[in-house]
Amino acid sequence: MIQTKVQFNLKNAQQYFREHLGAGDYYSEGQKVTGEWLGNGAEKLGLKGAVGEDAFLALCEGQHPETKLRLGQRLNSVRQEGDEVKANRRIFFDFTIAPPKSVSVVALYQDERIVGLHECAVRAAMHELEKRAEARIRKSGQNSERITGDVVTACFRHETSRELDPHLHTHCVVFNQTFDPVENCWKALHAAGMYRAHRFATNLYRHELCKGLRALGYEIENHARGFEIKGVPQSVIERFSKRHQQIDQETRERLAKGEKVENLNDLRERVAHGNRRRKLKNSSADRLRETWGQQMQPDELSALHALKSTRSGVAQKVDVAGMVVWAEQHLFERRAVVHDHELMAAALERGRGADFDLGTLRAVIDQRGYVREKGTDKLTSRETLGWELEVVMAAREGRNQHTALSPHHETSVDLSAEQKVAVERILRSRDLITLFRGGAGTGKSFALKEVERGLVAAARPVIVLAPQRQQVQDLQADGLSADTLANFLQQKQLPREAVVMVDEAGQIGARQLGELVRVVKAQRGRLILSGDTRQHGSVAASDALRAIEKHAGLKPAVIHAIRRQDPKLGETIEQRTFIRDYRNAVKLAADGKIADSFDALDRLGCVREVSDDSRREVIASEYVASVGRKERTLVVAQTREEVRQINEAIHDKLRDSGALGESSVLKTYQPVDLDEAQKRDARFYQEGQSAYFIRGYGRFARGGIYSIVGTTEKGVIFEKDGVRSAMSFRYADRFIVAAEKETAIGVGERLQLKFNGKSREGQRFNNGELVTVREISVDGSLVVEGGKAVRKTLSPTQRLFTRGYAVTSYGSQGKTVDSVLLADAANRAATNAQQWYVSISRGRKRVTVFTADKEELRAHVQQCGERDLALDLASTDATSVDVKQSARARQSMSAVEHVRRHQAAMRATQNNHQHIHL
Repeated sequence: MIQTKVQFNLKNAQQYFREHLGAGDYYSEGQKVTGEWLGNGAEKLGLKGAVGEDAFLALCEGQHPETKLRLGQRLNSVRQEGDEVKANRRIFFDFTIAPPKSVSVVALYQDERIVGLHECAVRAAMHELEKRAEARIRKSGQNSERITGDVVTACFRHETSRELDPHLHTHCVVFNQTFDPVENCWKALHAAGMYRAHRFATNLYRHELCKGLRALGYEIENHARGFEIKGVPQSVIERFSKRHQQIDQETRERLAKGEKVENLNDLRERVAHGNRRRKLKNSSADRLRETWGQQMQPDELSALHALKSTRSGVAQKVDVAGMVVWAEQHLFERRAVVHDHELMAAALERGRGADFDLGTLRAVIDQRGYVREKGTDKLTSRETLGWELEVVMAAREGRNQHTALSPHHETSVDLSAEQKVAVERILRSRDLITLFRGGAGTGKSFALKEVERGLVAAARPVIVLAPQRQQVQDLQADGLSADTLANFLQQKQLPREAVVMVDEAGQIGARQLGELVRVVKAQRGRLILSGDTRQHGSVAASDALRAIEKHAGLKPAVIHAIRRQDPKLGETIEQRTFIRDYRNAVKLAADGKIADSFDALDRLGCVREVSDDSRREVIASEYVASVGRKERTLVVAQTREEVRQINEAIHDKLRDSGALGESSVLKTYQPVDLDEAQKRDARFYQEGQSAYFIRGYGRFARGGIYSIVGTTEKGVIFEKDGVRSAMSFRYADRFIVAAEKETAIGVGERLQLKFNGKSREGQRFNNGELVTVREISVDGSLVVEGGKAVRKTLSPTQRLFTRGYAVTSYGSQGKTVDSVLLADAANRAATNAQQWYVSISRGRKRVTVFTADKEELRAHVQQCGERDLALDLASTDATSVDVKQSARARQSMSAVEHVRRHQAAMRATQNNHQHIHL
């Protein structure tokens, strides 16, 4: 693996070299480690061979190692911000590369050849990272980055942990200097590209190391997170992981105390460097090997000695093309655009240790013919681009090609003026695809019901669809006969000239929408897409509705007025005023004015600063108080881990307050988030997992949960009634992988279901549905209460759920409650404008945001969370993609490209105007 740490402090950097990097390992008081220079930048400076202290320290100070002239522009190591002194310059980046523990043990205890393999693999990884080194461009008004492809690196190999366990690792110290060949000068290194390629470099290192190990005769056991040498006892790995266990323990303790965590690896890094152990005197490598041998049991020593091999093994070969296809399926299932290093990383992970090199992999990737963006490393597949183009082409070609849907329908007097205009616009549409846009809480379903009335009056068959079962249930509650899109596409039965209305269309990927468009066109039907692209998009690749909005030239019917936050819900003048102001904050977010929305809620007192160590406790107390007020309250958090911890905190608070009945400890199942490619890969299955069947297969019934007892190269092995059966990976889409967990469940507990099915009474359970436990039966079944106070029974095999007090913002979309509690765990990767808009808009009466830092949160909620569309790649040549061969299709593709260029020109014009005004 590769871990990265940045050094900001010059004094600490100098101390780090003298006491750690160059001072030998922790057992050798007087011994020095001779580092080695690496990188094109080092060559430019004349640095070769052993790393000297003078050169290292000069580079730390931003100086040429020989002339001592300045390299780069900024030398001030600190700056003053008010009363605070902050770091002003990065001294260096420490990329630490290490193999798994089994490799360290075998290499350092008995086979030094492996150390050489490690060093070669380190060089390969650093060579690829160096290609992604950049420098900033600030000339002529530019604010961008340019690839330089050179770094100055000093590599130091160490061989023990701080607890003197075998721990082979190399510190690759990359200095904050890079040479810009265009401006012909040294600049500060911009390492963002190197960070982005971190996973690629890690998997390249592991692949090269595994390939070498197999050539030496060792067998490899690959798993989802890495690999180990086969035959090394797990007890040996655990025995020589004392430092890792110490870090785990202290990390757990700090998390339990509520320490601020933006990234769990950062916290582990702080722990690792916060309690360093001093070196021991008078030790040597030979003495340590003797000590390690004394710590092991006879059977463990025998297992290690059995690994010795003087013969060279034959590296396993692999279908490199098939490996790339797997990587493509894995990545493009949920994203339309990826970086080339992500594709290579996934492919290397899939074929780790097999007989191929990076050059071969790149050649196979080039043969796949991906569509690439000029000047970047972004790419998309022809299939992904083809689906986006197909839906956009259908929308564009279908403009004004049909008769009006129901032009003479008289709309209901219950509609608002705005809804009336929108409904009439839809019913008068002459387009194949008609767009209906409405923000959160604007009453789209009520308007859709009126559209349905108009279509029925015009003798048009109507089909109503939604992506999720819970959304279907909500539509049915509003009087619309609805079904899921997935069910419809399985049957593909549509009456002639029917109109299909799709709600929450923004959550549909391009492939599904493309399949729907084909069915509609085949039956000479029409399509109405209702949704809001300002909220979360599809889990699947390509936000198809956004692609149509951007590229098809359609003008949607729109409603703006928010009805969810209705001041009439307030019982006092003060409450009504508050709800009105709350609604205004939601409106600002809907209009894209995220900072103004934040400020509006802050002025209302809705944004509260609480320390990280008290956030979950405070939220749990607020939730219990809301239960006492008989309010429907939902907690929205940024990550699954934060959701889990808040759920547990609320459960404990409810139990202590007496709000929950006596608990029973039940075996429950938590879904494991695997995509379809991962489910067809044995590496992603672990001991103790189970499978919940969403479709039957042989003797495994739909709705059943069965233990996963192993895997083969071709499939999964299940156990039912003591009998084992294998099932090919081809049928992995029939089940959900789940992890077993003992969970205390009490009467009054709120649960979020994670499956679709039927209760014992024949009523539906919906994935994402929130229910409350009303009774725990003797046989372990749960009587739960869902919407409209309807009770239904979960059988003992239907325990695929989590606690339902807190959900992610994606899980909250479409839900309406009285009060929202938004937890900011400072996870900036999960913080953006869409997450903010969806989260704050769920409440009818109030929202409260809990954060440790208002200003930091305000800055990060303004980030755009939209994913790249394949059509947005700057060099996408639509006419080169073999979607259809007709002249009409090519004209449509050209039209799409014309629209894209026009939009780019408009943006450039707007930017120019802004510069002029400034």
